[in-house]
Amino acid sequence: MGAGTTVRFAMLVVVMVVASGAMALPALQTVRGGGGSDCMLAAGLDPDRIGDASELARLGAQWIPFWSCMDQFAPLPPWWQTAVLPLLVMVTAVLIFLLLPAWRIRRRRLVALHTLDTDGAVLRLVEEAAGVAGLAKVPRVVVDRTAPTAGAVVFGSDRRPTVSLHVGLIAGRGTDPEHVRTVLLHELAHIANRDVSVTYGTVALWRAFGTLVLLPYLVWSAFQISTLETSTLLITAPYQVRTLLLPLLLVTLVHLARADVLRAREIHADLAAARWGADLHRALDPHPSSRRPRPVVDALRELWSTHPQPRLRRSALADPAPLFGLRPLPALLTGVGAVLIHSHLLAYLATYRRSSGWTTQGTALVPALLVCGVIGTALWRSVAYAVVTGRPAPSGVRTGLWLGAGLGAGALLTGLGAGLSQWWIGGPVGLLLVVAAGTAFTVWVTQCARLWAGTWRGTSLRPVLVLCLAAGFVVASVWFAWQTTQGLYGTVWQTAGAGGARRKVLELFPGITDTEHPAVRATAVVIPLLLSSASSPLFTAAAAAVWLVPGLALVMGPTGDGPRWVTRARLDGDPSTARWETPPPLRRALGPGILGGLGCWLAVTGVLIHLHAEQPGPAPANGLAGLRYLAYAFVALAGALAVTGVWAGRGRHLLVTLVATQTAAVVGLAGTVVLMSVDGCVAPLRVWNTDCGWRPAWRALPGGNLFAFVNVTLLLAAFVAVLATSLAGVVAIALRRRARTEPAEGGRPSGRRVIARWSAVSVPAALALALAVVEPIALAKYQTAPTNYASAQRSFQQLLGDPPPPASPRTVARQVHAWYQRGGGYVLVNAVRTVDQLKEVDVPFDAVQTARPPALARIRSLCAELWTLGAWEDGYYFRVPDPGAQSDWHEFGRLARDGSRACLAAVDAQAFDSRAFLGLAAARFDLDVAGSHAAGATKSITEMLRKAGYEGY
Repeated sequence: MGAGTTVRFAMLVVVMVVASGAMALPALQTVRGGGGSDCMLAAGLDPDRIGDASELARLGAQWIPFWSCMDQFAPLPPWWQTAVLPLLVMVTAVLIFLLLPAWRIRRRRLVALHTLDTDGAVLRLVEEAAGVAGLAKVPRVVVDRTAPTAGAVVFGSDRRPTVSLHVGLIAGRGTDPEHVRTVLLHELAHIANRDVSVTYGTVALWRAFGTLVLLPYLVWSAFQISTLETSTLLITAPYQVRTLLLPLLLVTLVHLARADVLRAREIHADLAAARWGADLHRALDPHPSSRRPRPVVDALRELWSTHPQPRLRRSALADPAPLFGLRPLPALLTGVGAVLIHSHLLAYLATYRRSSGWTTQGTALVPALLVCGVIGTALWRSVAYAVVTGRPAPSGVRTGLWLGAGLGAGALLTGLGAGLSQWWIGGPVGLLLVVAAGTAFTVWVTQCARLWAGTWRGTSLRPVLVLCLAAGFVVASVWFAWQTTQGLYGTVWQTAGAGGARRKVLELFPGITDTEHPAVRATAVVIPLLLSSASSPLFTAAAAAVWLVPGLALVMGPTGDGPRWVTRARLDGDPSTARWETPPPLRRALGPGILGGLGCWLAVTGVLIHLHAEQPGPAPANGLAGLRYLAYAFVALAGALAVTGVWAGRGRHLLVTLVATQTAAVVGLAGTVVLMSVDGCVAPLRVWNTDCGWRPAWRALPGGNLFAFVNVTLLLAAFVAVLATSLAGVVAIALRRRARTEPAEGGRPSGRRVIARWSAVSVPAALALALAVVEPIALAKYQTAPTNYASAQRSFQQLLGDPPPPASPRTVARQVHAWYQRGGGYVLVNAVRTVDQLKEVDVPFDAVQTARPPALARIRSLCAELWTLGAWEDGYYFRVPDPGAQSDWHEFGRLARDGSRACLAAVDAQAFDSRAFLGLAAARFDLDVAGSHAAGATKSITEMLRKAGYEGY
């Protein structure tokens, strides 16, 4: 199955490459555009409250003018400029990697072996050891004359390795040739295991990254913080702390992860050398030090060291169990590294405004792949080792807690979705949810491995390892994507409050007038969950994978004589001491699942009867009737799923409970959709229609609402399974009950039993797979579309709640000055000038019904220009931060647009008659008033700026 250390090295490489681009981006933005802060001031943001969530809503309500201002005065650097630094880091790392062997030889003054090995005794030992290790050719050997110890080290690359022997080892070739042979076999094991290139490639990349990225970023961050005002620094303290901690975090993360992997590779090299006949027990100094042990200091020293302690190496030779598990530190670092990578990728996409459902999902694939590669492989190895050696199999809880702690720590240190002034959007509850998610993931992977280890008929576990980790990869990617969108929506709705959430419900279900209805109030509470679940394209695929993969193992049933892979895995070929788990009977999962699905049908039918009794007549599906239908149906399904979870969770087997609840959810949803689509065919169940016919539910409801309902139901089923299993475990621990062991089902199922098992699970499996394919296709337009800033601006405007407290007069003056400088002054000055020019154009009444007067062309040009200027007020430019000037600004925009529209209609009339003349006169009057409002706004603003000390504005 692989040792899993290469994937952990790959994670470090990805962290450094992604961090290079992410760290270069803010520095480039600072150098290229100093107008970003002016655009935020012009939008009315208060620097003293910049981290407040309400300020985000204020900015979002003016999304279009803000990004227009940013594009003009603080343009983003081209994408290739942000790619230069990662590319430079990679090129520099390659150069360091190529030059490192020569530099090491020169710095250490290493000499060729033949200069000291005059009789060729050591060379013969090297050639013999290379033959034992199975190397195609003898590596280059040099001697370090400055190292008196009897050791050695290998460096270079896998293609051109160099073994450096210490002079103390050469000196002992005659007195202790066996020790020389042991050391040589250990170092040659690194070459045989292909450790050299990865090890020194990481060293080269780390040196390039530290020199070109970390140190400059730390200097830049300190300079940026030193220029901030005290009030702003206090408010945005979480953001500033993260900025300074990021380099330190990367240093610690890379070193600890690298040290842990190198320690594991050292033990692998020991085991390989021991298989080749090396006497490592004598070489590892069987006489331990007599100094007084210091547990804390020794533990920290071991974590920081790149070589394992002799005690651990000796114990690994007797029992290699440490190689077949995952210690707390790698799990913690994997969680931190995954969040770090994800946050950097998201920051890049958000900066370049390329966010959509699929791009967010795509960025989540990278951390999910690393988590599955590191954590998933380690858990499978630990389960396989436990089965082969007959030891108790791990539960995955301990690893999951450390992984969840890493994910939570990464979220705190990156501020994923939290904003500038918060540590985490969900507070302690949100962090506990992250830890619980990490634990649920590792328990699922572990139980999946234990289940397949006892049911797989093949001689290798690799096929089912790939199958299980592929399913876990989809689930983990959806979690990362969902965590991102949930953090975003959580921030938005935290700003909006209950009023904004209810307005969003009215937008999703137009036609509702009763905003106090319980269905409206309940839906407003779960709005973030609904929107974030519908935005994840692989949500239904993850919901299917989480139960279909273990369900397939349950369908296969016991192996009869035992798994064949166990016999192959044991070196002695004797599986008698192995111990694998008998899979639970399929009926324990499928029975509650099918009956729970039928219970869902009955519950939804009862809801329809109740709704029909409340409102016998037909109602529109996109109004309150549709919302009540979904809300009440969800409550009914939740009750049936809860009963199913409690029933199936008694056995405290998470996968069995998942299969049961997800089967019930899929069957129940299918019945709900059918009942919704044939509404009107059964009189007591009519809600929307009076005549019978097939009206697909996904067309009856507003777009996306049905799929959000489906996704939240599937999410509820998974949550119920986890909660029911956890509660059953807690109760069992409290009552000191052991998990009951199910008797085997008479050996390997065959004949009719196999057909019956496959038939029973095929229907819900087909429904789950169909949903996983249909939903992304149906929502493709929504999930692939980039952010629509006009729609986002309208949404934020709907969500704005109570106005924030007024800013200080000094801050208002700064905001108005920025507003005037970044475009407002241009509009006002040109508006007054254009209105004055319009006044000078005369159209006498005697020109009516004669020839079209030439002045009309000039009037049309001026009216068109005023319409363009008036459109700036209608969402294309910021509101004036000063309330008095804003009133004049608004009136100018309204009258300029209305007057220009009437002016153009009069000028473009087919015949310039008296009616057109009067229309033009009225329009010119409105435009004259608009000009007076523009002049009034200009006067208010200039007086304010003059009093504030702004000369020349």
